[in-house]
Amino acid sequence: MAQGIISRVDSSAWLQAIVVEHPCFKHEMFDRLSSLAKTGSLSLKQVAALLKNYDAHASHLRRLLLKAATIMPEEAVGFILENVRNEYGNGVVEGRHQLQLQDLAWQSGVAPDDYRLTPVQSGIKTFIKAVTPFYFPGSATIPANLKGKGGGARAAIAAGAITATEIMAMEEFKALQKAFSSLGLQHHIWFDHVTVESEHSQESIALACFFQERGQKSSVEYGLKGVLDANVHLYDGLNACLSI
Repeated sequence: MAQGIISRVDSSAWLQAIVVEHPCFKHEMFDRLSSLAKTGSLSLKQVAALLKNYDAHASHLRRLLLKAATIMPEEAVGFILENVRNEYGNGVVEGRHQLQLQDLAWQSGVAPDDYRLTPVQSGIKTFIKAVTPFYFPGSATIPANLKGKGGGARAAIAAGAITATEIMAMEEFKALQKAFSSLGLQHHIWFDHVTVESEHSQESIALACFFQERGQKSSVEYGLKGVLDANVHLYDGLNACLSI
C-alpha cells in the first residue's frame, strides 16, 4: 500500500469513531448471523433470501460506485479504481463478485429457480432508495451549509458514502462467514472479501481523508452518516431473511 494511503489511514480515528458509535454498527443482524455457527445452521430458504437480498444491494452499489467515480477530481479517481476492478473480476468475466455470490448459493444447495423467485425485502428496497443521493448527490440534495464549502462538496459527500459502505462491508462479511461456517462453506471464494474489503476500506478512508485535508470534512461526514443511516434499512432487510 502506498505510503500516502497508510498515513491517511493512521489519522482517520474521527471516521472510525462515527462508524462504531452509529446504531447500524450494533444491529441485531450481526449477532444473529454470528451465533448461527454455535446454535444451528441456515436453512435453504434463509440462504436464498440472504444471498438474493445481499446481491440486490451490492449490485446497486457497484453501479453507484461507477457513477461516483465520474464526479471525483482527477487526483482522487485512483482511490476507487481498484475497488471497481475487483468487483467486476479484474477483467475476467467469470471472476465477477456477483457470480461468486451466486455460486455460494448453489454450493449451499439452493436451486437457481428458487433463488430467482426469492423476493427482495422491503428493507433492501428502502436502502437502495436512501443510499443513492449520497453516492451521486444532485444540487437539490446537498444541504445549503455544505454548498458554501466550495466546488468539492459533491465529490466529498460521495467519498464519505463510499467509506461508510466499505468499513461496514468488512463487518458484514465477517458475520456472514461465521453464519456459513454452519454449512462448512466458510472458505468459499466469496469470503475472500474479508481480506479484499479490508483493502477497500483503507483505500476509501484515504479517499475521505483526501477531502478532509481540503476543507471538506463536513461534507465527508454528511455522506458517511447518510449511508450509515441507510444501512439500518439494509440490515433490517437482511435480518428479516433470518426469520424466514
